[in-house]
Amino acid sequence: AFYRLCRIVYSNHRWFQFYWLYVIAIPVQLVVAFIVLCPIMIWRDVTYLPNEYYCLPAFTQTRGILWGTLTAYGLPVLLLSLIYLRITIFIRQQPLNQTLRIKQRQQRDLAAIQRIFINVGLLLALGTPGAVLLIMCFITGIEHPLTYRIMWVGSAVAMAILSIQIIFMTPQLKNIITIRRQQNRVTTLRVTIPMRVIVTNQ
Repeated sequence: AFYRLCRIVYSNHRWFQFYWLYVIAIPVQLVVAFIVLCPIMIWRDVTYLPNEYYCLPAFTQTRGILWGTLTAYGLPVLLLSLIYLRITIFIRQQPLNQTLRIKQRQQRDLAAIQRIFINVGLLLALGTPGAVLLIMCFITGIEHPLTYRIMWVGSAVAMAILSIQIIFMTPQLKNIITIRRQQNRVTTLRVTIPMRVIVTNQ
């Protein structure tokens, strides 16, 4: 999303078009994510779950759960929404006499942001059962025994759906797969026809 923002809104700033900026941004993003999640470790909210056999902030640790939820879901969705809003406002403020090439590029980048929104919405939707169980735990004080398993099932299903969805939502990838399928069909037909001829001659 940041790449699309720089490409559309700040296309005249050469510094934002620098290739190495985005190469450096990847490790910087990982470092920032690590720093943001450090408070959970400092607060010692990560505990061993005896029924699940792994470590995770327990739902009873309100501070750790809220911090993890806000940093993992709230902050990315907020930043993505602000970027999408900024790009939309910028495109609508553009003059009508723009070249067709620039308009097509902007619409393509905007469509990419919309696809990201769909993916994020899907992740949030599949995370709803876990959120409902979390709210119930806060209200009743009783933790459902299948809470963590339901939460991980939602994440696993989301990853599976996103893996398939990315094929249909990325035109370049979809074209590659379509071409490969057509080539395989042609190859199969070429192999099948001679076999039929041989059987007929016999």
